[in-house]
Amino acid sequence: MYNIYKINSGETLEDIAKKFNTSLSNLKRINGLKETTDKIDGKYIIVPVQKGNIFDIYIVKKGDTIYELSKKYNTNEDTLLKINGLLKTDYIYPGEELFVPNKGVNIYITKEGDSLQKVAESLKTNIAKIVLQNQEIYLTPEQLIVSKND
Repeated sequence: MYNIYKINSGETLEDIAKKFNTSLSNLKRINGLKETTDKIDGKYIIVPVQKGNIFDIYIVKKGDTIYELSKKYNTNEDTLLKINGLLKTDYIYPGEELFVPNKGVNIYITKEGDSLQKVAESLKTNIAKIVLQNQEIYLTPEQLIVSKND
């Protein structure tokens, strides 16, 4: 998932990438930036939010597809697209970095009308475990909820 970040005076995109444990290329891709510019002070950008050890970085290889990666990492295509800020019409390219769920982590992106029971059933767990493993649960559309296998 992502947050909006205001760039501080003198801060570079490289500094921000390190701060948020991502790569410069990923930060540029998320924000549609082609080149690093000198005049970024005070501007707002989108930064990835990594909760603990939920995500790993996967480097796309020739022939990879979102469908294949979603099966490999035990998630669905829509979730993989959303956590990477991609649309179904977007292509992925060799060398591109994608967030993928770590082994033993199941992810659910909430939708309008979801309940904790529905989320728990989808994640094949129980409500108590979801509440313990997620700091805040609003059940508003597009919230990321996780379930880690112990």
